[in-house]
Amino acid sequence: MRTSLTWKRLLVAAALPALLISAAACSDDDDTADDTTPVATAEATTGASTSPTAAADEETTYPLTVTDMAGRSVKIDAEPAAIAAISPTTVEFVYAVGETSLTRTASVDFPEEALSATDIGSAYQPNVELLAGASPDLIVADSVLQVQLAGQLEALGIPVLYIGAENFEDVLTAYRLIGQALNTGEGETQAAALEAQLADIESKLPAEKAKVVILNGTPTDFFVALPESYVGDLARLAGADNVAAGQPSNAPFPGYAKLSLETIIGEAPEVVLAITAAPGETISQSLAADPAWASVPAVTNERVSEIDAAIFLQAPGPRAGEGLDILTKLLYPDIFN
Repeated sequence: MRTSLTWKRLLVAAALPALLISAAACSDDDDTADDTTPVATAEATTGASTSPTAAADEETTYPLTVTDMAGRSVKIDAEPAAIAAISPTTVEFVYAVGETSLTRTASVDFPEEALSATDIGSAYQPNVELLAGASPDLIVADSVLQVQLAGQLEALGIPVLYIGAENFEDVLTAYRLIGQALNTGEGETQAAALEAQLADIESKLPAEKAKVVILNGTPTDFFVALPESYVGDLARLAGADNVAAGQPSNAPFPGYAKLSLETIIGEAPEVVLAITAAPGETISQSLAADPAWASVPAVTNERVSEIDAAIFLQAPGPRAGEGLDILTKLLYPDIFN
C-alpha cells in the first residue's frame, strides 16, 4: 500500500523505531537505535566500572566516560552546566531530572518551562548553527530518531549523549543515564518510582486480560500498534491482551501493522484505544458512527477512547508513568479508578 503524505508527515520514532507524529503537532522524529545497555565508567584513579543504577546512588565523579544508548563511548570532562536537548523526548528527560535545556525543537510544548528555550527547528534536522550558538557543554540527542545526526553533532566538538525510549525498560535506562551524566539523583528517583508503580499495577491486574486494539492514524487510514511498539509495550504492562499480537510488522514503520477491518472486527476487541494523527474528526468518532463496528464489544459498551499522542507517540519516555496510569484506568476502570 502506498504511504500517503499524511503518514509521511507522521513518521516518528519512539519506542516504535520509526513513529508517526501528528500532523497537528507538526512534529519531528525518526530513526532507529542500538539496543546497547549503557554502562558507565568513572575515570577515577581506580578505573572502576559501575552500572548506571549503581552510579546514580552516589555523586558522579568527573571526568566521566559512559556508553550511551546509541552504543557510543562519551567522555564528559566536568559536570555539565549548560545542556542542550534536541528532541521532544530528550527535552522532557532533562527537565524531569531537575535540569533545564538551552534549546528545544519546534514541536516541544511540554514542560511549559521549556518554551523559553531557543527553538532550533525540527528534530529530524535541527539547526546546527543555532545549537552551537547556544554554547552548551553537553548535547543530549535522541537515540531513537537522531542517530543519523551523530557526525554533524560531533563536529561541534561538544560531548553528545544519546538517550531515548522504544519501550518501558529504555525509559528506566535513560533516566538513570541522564541522572548520572548530569550528577542528579533525580534520575534514579524517577526510575525507582516507575518500577514501584509497575509493581503495584502488576499486583492488581486480573487474571483475565482485556482484549485491546490500538489504532493510529486517521479515520480512513490507520495502522494497528503491535506489542513491540512503545504504546503497545505500555499497554502490555498495563494488562492488555493486544489482538494484534503475532501479526507481521508490515506498516511503513516498525511496531505497527496494516490489518483489514474484517480482521480487527473479527477479534472482537473489548477496548479500542486511538491516536488520531490529524485535526478534524477523530478515529473514535468515526467508529461510533460506522455500522461495521456496531457489534464490536468495545463500541457497544462505549469503551472506545482517544489517548494522548504526545505521551504515547511524539515524546515517548519521560511520561511513561502517566501513560501507565491512563491505560490501566481505561483497561480496568473498576480496579484502577
